[in-house]
Amino acid sequence: MYRFIVIFTLFFISLSANSQPAHIHLTDKHVAELGLLIWKNEGQQKLQHLTAWNRGEDFPSLGLGHFIWYPNQEKGRYNEQFPALLNYFQAHGVQLPAWIDITQPAPWKSREQFYKEFNGEQLSGLRSFLKKHIDLQARFIILRLEKAVPLILADCKKAQKNRIKANLSRLTATSAGLFTLLDYINFKGEGLSEKERYQGEGWGLKQVLLTMPKEYRNPLRAFGLAADEVLTRRVKNAPKEEFRWLRGWRVRIHGYQHLMVD
Repeated sequence: MYRFIVIFTLFFISLSANSQPAHIHLTDKHVAELGLLIWKNEGQQKLQHLTAWNRGEDFPSLGLGHFIWYPNQEKGRYNEQFPALLNYFQAHGVQLPAWIDITQPAPWKSREQFYKEFNGEQLSGLRSFLKKHIDLQARFIILRLEKAVPLILADCKKAQKNRIKANLSRLTATSAGLFTLLDYINFKGEGLSEKERYQGEGWGLKQVLLTMPKEYRNPLRAFGLAADEVLTRRVKNAPKEEFRWLRGWRVRIHGYQHLMVD
């Protein structure tokens, strides 16, 4: 199991059930640390892993959060996040690399082309650009969780709402619990998209929060076990073989309970 040192000390999530976003308050130092931790979880904090194209997938995964950028106008099942990240960069005054056209799909049309050009000017420059803006990528992930909380609650019945609020309250009572929520929503999404379903069953944050037991001592362990159940169900329901991913997913989610908080 890997271990993390989490040094977040200032945070708060408002668990409002209305349409207002939740609010997570972190200092700049803690945001930077969050970015490094998620980068470690997604890509071992290695520069080359800031641009990747996994075998068996139809898209590259870019940035510290492995944000998807589809190579064609027709989008796949999974939530595309990289174009939204580019818009977020621009909204914060960041000039994008000149070759990027934010209105167009990813310029690499296959995994083979992607790795043929991996050490070329575009992808090498993109990795350097993404490394320079780790903090903004972390804030983009924070914003995703802020927006997701009221949407998840709005998508629930009253009893489910109360259960999710209780679980969120316990998880956000510690820095490690907050990191767990931020990491998982980046990892497997909100659990709200109808496209992100196999045989009608989702695998996002909503599903994990609802799968957590009603009573538990350790919120991080309870979350990890619930995530294991949800992701195992995803693999069972998948239309094509996904078992090869499950071991790595389990290492990640069960690693949450070993987070160290300074």
